[in-house]
Amino acid sequence: MALIAGVDIGNSTTEVAIARIDNSQLEFIASGIDRTTGVKGTKQNIRGIINALTDALRFTSYDIDDIDLILLNEATPVIADIAMETITETIITESTIIGHNPSTPGGIGFGVGKTIYLKDLAAYNGPDAVIPLVDNGYDFAEVAAAINQAIDQGKPVAGAIIQNDDGVLISNRLKYIIPIVDEVRFIEKVPVNMQAAVEVAESGKTVETLSNPFGIATVFNL
Repeated sequence: MALIAGVDIGNSTTEVAIARIDNSQLEFIASGIDRTTGVKGTKQNIRGIINALTDALRFTSYDIDDIDLILLNEATPVIADIAMETITETIITESTIIGHNPSTPGGIGFGVGKTIYLKDLAAYNGPDAVIPLVDNGYDFAEVAAAINQAIDQGKPVAGAIIQNDDGVLISNRLKYIIPIVDEVRFIEKVPVNMQAAVEVAESGKTVETLSNPFGIATVFNL
């Protein structure tokens, strides 16, 4: 006899179904669901899987240690009902999509602008809105001061992308609220001098424009 669990990790929820196989006979045992933890396709999903398995087994005589095999659905990750594999470089050139689910979002709102290194912000005099890229070499107070100085000079700062976990600390020191995506570990992979969009939802809510393919198309004039 073997106890098998099938797991489907979605963008919002993680679902499991558990069955017992005995002498080629399949018997459904239970199912469970819990919210997906972390960004789909990352190690952070493991906690959500454990929670969903626990939910499924709570009314049975089994526990997680009794499961012999866990099978993961290999479906293509999905953004707003559009498979990632349908978004190619011929449609969005040199694009980068960063998904993030912080418990303490920094700033709130939506912004569009060209990415620029924070060190180049002081010398920037262009008319286009900008989104500074901030690596972990900066203290949160330095970042807030640099952005506030740019605001005082009338420079259109539309948002910020931060490597450290400083979004809230920076946002609390700014003269007006901008969306800040922090904890971007591989910030060096974010294209520079490229049009970008940043959206941060308040706690308990989800992003709206950048989770919608029509919203993305409108923002980037596709």
